[in-house]
Amino acid sequence: MILEIIIGILCIIGFFYVKLRRQWTFWKDHNVPFTPPEFPFGSSVMLTWNSFRQKTNFNEMARNQAIDLGFPNMDTIATCAFGVNAKSFQDDDSTFAMNAKAIFRNSKLEMLKILLALIPGGKTVLYMFDTPISKKGVTMFFYDIIKGTIEHRVRTKTRRNDLVDLMIDAMKAEIPIEQDKEEDGRFDKDAKLNHKVVHKQVDEITMVATALVILVAGYDTTAQTMAVTSYFLAKNEDIQEKLYQEIMECVGEMESGSGHPDYNQIQSLPYLDMVLHETLRFNPVLGVITRACTKDYIIPGTDILLKKGSEVHINAMAIHANPDIYPDPEKYDPERFTKEAKSNRHPYAFLGFGQGPRNCIGMRFALLEAKLGLFAVLRKYKFVVTPKTVDKFTLDPSSALSSPKEPLLVKVVER
Repeated sequence: MILEIIIGILCIIGFFYVKLRRQWTFWKDHNVPFTPPEFPFGSSVMLTWNSFRQKTNFNEMARNQAIDLGFPNMDTIATCAFGVNAKSFQDDDSTFAMNAKAIFRNSKLEMLKILLALIPGGKTVLYMFDTPISKKGVTMFFYDIIKGTIEHRVRTKTRRNDLVDLMIDAMKAEIPIEQDKEEDGRFDKDAKLNHKVVHKQVDEITMVATALVILVAGYDTTAQTMAVTSYFLAKNEDIQEKLYQEIMECVGEMESGSGHPDYNQIQSLPYLDMVLHETLRFNPVLGVITRACTKDYIIPGTDILLKKGSEVHINAMAIHANPDIYPDPEKYDPERFTKEAKSNRHPYAFLGFGQGPRNCIGMRFALLEAKLGLFAVLRKYKFVVTPKTVDKFTLDPSSALSSPKEPLLVKVVER
């Protein structure tokens, strides 16, 4: 059971992926305002970031204090994906936080097992020797949380319109089949899967795997994106000022006492969206994207045959740094992502979230989390370079992500 959960995270295939994609389309289509009590996401992000500011005292960053930007993400994911309060700020020894961090801490033996699972035939070897690649105690911790939350929601008929409720709906086969919409962009349309409808309920194992996908995909990745964004904003004062002005215009339009923007307001900040996309162009979280052929395929215009089951590796980093696609690629320039600029490029020239039916299932969750986090910080603080801020950063070859090797030191000052 444990091995199947983790393998599902590493390579979501078949009906399992179709069912998950349908759930996320259901979430998007409802377009629920991210304000309490309808939906906890927006308020959760803003509350956790406010607590984060008070707990860490951002001004201490000038004294080389290491601040983990993953903490706010962890609390948000705990609330929205697991339906619990991780209490990362109130309790330094939070059980949820310790178990979540354990997912990302792997010994050399554990890394070897993960690599073996990705090699053709490797999973069979692991099954033969009954060697799971997961940490059983950690996985069972999250399994018990999900199971307990489901039982409580069903027993008390409590509904918070979060991921747990959507998965409960899926268990009851109440997720409607997705329909194409006129406003769907290329990313959404290409994400649609052509499949026969299979009426099969989602079980608890699938729900745990879904929640773990969100945790693994949204914790360290979003923290890295925000850290790199803060670095580039510090180095480009004009870009940071333009973004600040856009944020403050939104603050002026917010309802008195709300404390945070609603869904429509955060989505109506084009420059914030452009800044994050330029960060992901410059530093995509996954520099290489891997896909598997589901049937024999001949590359058009060639005699090259990709056999069923073959792995294809796409170098997203190289595409993003191609001067024919992005002139002066070493320059940080959010203007590359205006509507006009994007319309002049091939839609697959940007692979920050992948493309096609197996793109990042948590794209909207991650983007909204990053947007709300930056919104919360930049309205009160600004990023400034220090003598220790590196002029350029290189990538850490030992990291599974495109993580900077050098510390991205910036000073955070109150406005």
